Amino acid sequence: MSKKKEFTDDPSGYAKRWTAEFAAARNKPYKKWKEEAKKVVHRFLDDKRGEQETVGELQSKLNLFHSNVIILQSMLYGRLPKVEVDRTFADAEDDVARVAGVMLGRMLNQDIQDAGEDYSTVLRSSLQDRLLPGMGSARIKYDFRSEQQAIDPILHPETGEEMAPGFDDEQITEEWVDTVYTHWQDQLWSPARTYSELRWKAYRSFMNNDELTKRFGEEVAEDLPKKPAAAAGKREGENADEVDIDPQSEVWEIWDKRSRCVYWFVEGYDKTLDKQEDPLELEGFWPDPPPMIANLTTTRYMPRSDYAIAQDLYCEIDKLQTRISILTDACKSIGFYDKQNAGIKRAMEEGVENDLIPVDNWAMYAEKGGAKGIVDWVPLENVANTISTLTEQQNLKIQQLYQVTGMADVMRGSSQPYEAAATSKIKQESASVRVQALQDDFARFATDLQKLKVEVIQNFFQPYCIIQQSNIEMTADGQDPMLVQKAVELIKDKKRAQWKITVRPESLALIDYARLKGDRMEYINALAMFMQSSAPLVQLDKKIVPILLELLKWGLAGFKGSNEIEGVLDKAISLFQKQADQPDTKSDPAQQKMQMEMQKMQGEMQMAREEHQADMMQTQQKGQLALQEMQQKFQLEMAKMGQEMKQDQQLFQLELKKMMMELFFKKQELQADQQAQAQEQATQFAFNTAEKTHEANLRLQSEKQGDGGGNGASAQ
Repeated sequence: MSKKKEFTDDPSGYAKRWTAEFAAARNKPYKKWKEEAKKVVHRFLDDKRGEQETVGELQSKLNLFHSNVIILQSMLYGRLPKVEVDRTFADAEDDVARVAGVMLGRMLNQDIQDAGEDYSTVLRSSLQDRLLPGMGSARIKYDFRSEQQAIDPILHPETGEEMAPGFDDEQITEEWVDTVYTHWQDQLWSPARTYSELRWKAYRSFMNNDELTKRFGEEVAEDLPKKPAAAAGKREGENADEVDIDPQSEVWEIWDKRSRCVYWFVEGYDKTLDKQEDPLELEGFWPDPPPMIANLTTTRYMPRSDYAIAQDLYCEIDKLQTRISILTDACKSIGFYDKQNAGIKRAMEEGVENDLIPVDNWAMYAEKGGAKGIVDWVPLENVANTISTLTEQQNLKIQQLYQVTGMADVMRGSSQPYEAAATSKIKQESASVRVQALQDDFARFATDLQKLKVEVIQNFFQPYCIIQQSNIEMTADGQDPMLVQKAVELIKDKKRAQWKITVRPESLALIDYARLKGDRMEYINALAMFMQSSAPLVQLDKKIVPILLELLKWGLAGFKGSNEIEGVLDKAISLFQKQADQPDTKSDPAQQKMQMEMQKMQGEMQMAREEHQADMMQTQQKGQLALQEMQQKFQLEMAKMGQEMKQDQQLFQLELKKMMMELFFKKQELQADQQAQAQEQATQFAFNTAEKTHEANLRLQSEKQGDGGGNGASAQ
C-alpha cells in the first residue's frame, strides 16, 4: 500500500491518493454490507430473480418483512415537518433575537412548502433506506442566480467631474439551499470505529457529457471514462440488460475533513477534476448530518440491516410456508384403477352428468365388483395432520418474529374501544419504546438538515435576500426597519446567534398530530385567566395596562410558537404607554375608546378561547378516532387472516374426513361384494362340477351297456 508521503500535492498525486483510499475503504465488511443490502431490497420487493436464497429453493413465501416495513414507515412519517426556530433563552425583552428566529422559521418553512414534494421524497427515501439497507442519509447544496448590473460613475455635484469610474458588478438575485437525497450505494467513507473518527466522505453522482462540460470543461469531459449503464438506478452491474443511450461518468465528490477541502475524482482517470477549500464553511465541515444507521456498534462504523438480525426467522417461516403449500397441493383425490377398464378414467376426467358409459365384457366387470373393485384411493389422513402441525409451528415462528422485530410492541400498544383514554395513552407510550427511539432518530435527522440550512444562510445569504424570502415586512415586527436590520445582523453573526432549531417528532408522525396544539391550548387558557384577573385593576387605574401587558409578554415568551404574537404585544404596549402619559380625564374620547377597545379585546379573547377549546376537542376526538380506527383495522386484518386460515384448515379437514369416510365405506362395500362374488363363483363352480360329474357317470354307464350288447351278439 502506498504511503502518504508518496502522494504529491498536485492533481495526479491527489488521484493516486484517492485510488488508494477507496481501495482501503472497500474492505471486506463494506462489501459484505453492500451484498447483504441488495438481498434485503430484493427480499422487500419479493424479487426472486435477484434474491439469492441460502435455504434452498423456496416455492412459496410469506413476505412479512414487506408488511412490517410498510407499517413502520407509515407510523414514523406521515407529513412534512414543521420547523420551530426558538431562542435559547426565552427573554421577553430580547426582541432582536425573537424577530431573527421568526425570519429564519418563515424561510425554512416556506422553503419546505415550495419544494414540498421534493423534500417529502428526500425524507421518505432516507427513512426507507434506514429500514431496508440500514443507512439513510441526505445532504444540502447551496446555489444562487446572479446578474450583471452596471454601476454609474460618481460625479462631482458642482463641476460634474468624474470622481470614480463606473463598472459592471455581479449582483445576486436569488439564493437557495437544496436538500439532496443520497442513495445508500452512492456513499463511501474512511474506515473508522465511530462517526467522529471519519476522515473523509465521498458522494457519487452520475453526469453526462453536457453536465461534465459545463462543470469541468470540454477537454476534461471528452477524456473521462463513461459507462453506458451508469444512469440512476443502474449501480454496480444491476439492470445490465438495459441499454442507456446517454453514457455517463461516475464522479465522486470527496469531502476531506483534515484538510477541509473538497475533491472531484473519477476512478480510472489519472488526475482529480477539481479542488475547493471548504465551500460551505460549516462548523462541522460535513454537508450532511449524521445518517440514520441501524444496529451500529463502536467496533466498526458500518450499518447492519434490521432484516439481517431476524433473517433466520424469516427463512424458517418461508420454509414452513413452502412445505404447507406443497402438502396442500398434494391433498387431492388420487387413486389406482385397472388399466383394462378405461371407463373409470373417463368418468373421473370428463365429469359427466346424467350419462351412461358402456362397459365391455360386463360379466367380468361384475365379477370384479364393479367400480369399487377396480379403484383404490390414496389415504390423506397423515397429510392433513402434517399440514395442521406445520401451521401451528408457523404461527409460533411469526410470534417470535414479532418479538424480535418490535412489531409485538406495536400490537401490545393498540388500544381497545372500551379502554379509558388515560389507560390507552400509558399503554401506547410504554409498549412502543423501540418505535419511539426510531422516531426520535428520524426527527433528529430532519432537525440536523434544517440546522445545516441555517448555517448556509448565515454564511452566504445576502441581507436583502433574507428580508425578501422571510417576508417579514408583512408582519407587525416588519414595520420597524431598525428592528429588522438588527435581526438580520444577528442572523449573519454566527457567534451571537444563540437560538436553537428544533423539529419535534410529533410534527413528522401522522398518529401524534393531536398533540401539536397542546401548547396553544394551554396558553389560551392561561391568557383568559390572566385577563379576567386583571380586569378589576384596569378599571381602577388605566395606567397599569402597560405593566400588565409586560407581564403578559413575559409569560408568553415561555410558549413555543409565540414569537410573532410578541410583536403584536409590543405595539399594544407602546400604544397604551403613550395614552397613559396623557392627562386622565373621564370625558377624554381617547380614554373611552381605549376602554371600549379593551372590553372588545376581552370579548374576542373569550370567544377565541371557546372556539379554540371546541376546535381542540374536535381535533382530539378525530385524532383518537383515527388512531383507534387504524389500530382496529390492523387487529381486524390480523384476526381475519387467522380466522380465514383456521376456517380453511377446518374445512379442509372436514372435506378430508368426509372423503376418507366415503373411501372407507366404498372399501367395505367392495370387500363385501368381492366376498359375495367369490362365494357365488364357488357355488357355481361346485354345481358345474357336480353336473359335469353326473354327465360323465351317465356317459360311462351308457358306454358300458353298449359294450355288453356287442359281446353277446358275437357269441351267437
